[in-house]
Amino acid sequence: MYTLTDGITTLSTSFISRFARDLPLSIILFILGSFLLSINLTHTVYADGLFEEQLSASLGNRKADLLIKMSPPVVTTETIKNQSQKPIIQFRLFDSIMNKSFDHVTYFITIEKEGKRLLTNWFHDHAGDLRIQMNPRNTSQIVVYGEQDPILNAYTGTPQSPVVAAGPIFLEGGLYHFIVQIATVDYDRTLIPDNQQPVYDGYLSVGNTQNYVILRDSKEVPIKIISYYDQLKNITYDQKSNELKFLMPFDWNTGRIKNVNIFVHEEVSVPKPSSFSAQNYSGKVNGIPAGKMLMIDPSNSTKDVIHFMIPKNELISIAEKINSNAQASTGITDFALKPEIGAPAEETMTTNMSTMESFSKNSTTGLKTLTN
Repeated sequence: MYTLTDGITTLSTSFISRFARDLPLSIILFILGSFLLSINLTHTVYADGLFEEQLSASLGNRKADLLIKMSPPVVTTETIKNQSQKPIIQFRLFDSIMNKSFDHVTYFITIEKEGKRLLTNWFHDHAGDLRIQMNPRNTSQIVVYGEQDPILNAYTGTPQSPVVAAGPIFLEGGLYHFIVQIATVDYDRTLIPDNQQPVYDGYLSVGNTQNYVILRDSKEVPIKIISYYDQLKNITYDQKSNELKFLMPFDWNTGRIKNVNIFVHEEVSVPKPSSFSAQNYSGKVNGIPAGKMLMIDPSNSTKDVIHFMIPKNELISIAEKINSNAQASTGITDFALKPEIGAPAEETMTTNMSTMESFSKNSTTGLKTLTN
């Protein structure tokens, strides 16, 4: 049994197995990581997240939380292309103490990617629960479709017929920046004074899928890497050490990491059997042993799925180490993965179970640093 303390929830083996009938373990791990990240998101309006964020602010003497949630939870450049996914982004402004949505909410929403503005427009939902369906298309700009309020000039929809935004969005993997300003609550025609309008600042992730071929012993080994934080650069393979390496842009400013809720997740799929598959793997992050940040899903008979899952406190720990030797100025996270040929199967399972246990035990303290 894996328990999240303070009565948040309990994850038992029966709970996991119930999910496993319908979802791959890799997706369960992704959702668990996002859930644990969200536990500590209620004290700030800034975050750096995965598929869901809950951000807090106030409206006068009322607490006003904004939920930004993507459905389905796992969206990648591969699923966008091959499955024609049309993700729905939910914006719900609510009183988290009463779990009651605010009525007649007008949202001014801006979506950016790497500083480039993709969408900025007005939206309104009488029940405070806005949904926008994203239709990724390779066009020059995003076009919004939906009914418009004649006075507010804001787009409105329903859960059954959401507003649609079609154009060049979610075609690239990485972090998408959402800036949400609240202009009305309670009444459609009563604007909140400009200097009192709460602004929420958060991020959602689209997994960037990249394929790479390892050549070892005159045989090709196809590797798939999904980065849920940012696009990867310079994937390489060292045949002598049998080590896969890849780089990812990352701001290692310790103050920045401490001031946002953040979780880095990289996923590597390795076919088995192959010259790169093994019963156990080792990894490094900027030369630092990954230890329990590395999780393995061996449940698929045709492939291993290896996860680098790095919570906030581990990122702070790594940042402090690399800042001390001037590595941070490179703005890069350097991942290395190596199969440990001949390691016993029991070692793999022990690593997985202890990691899950550490995540659950430390969840309420902002995901405490995991130890080897």
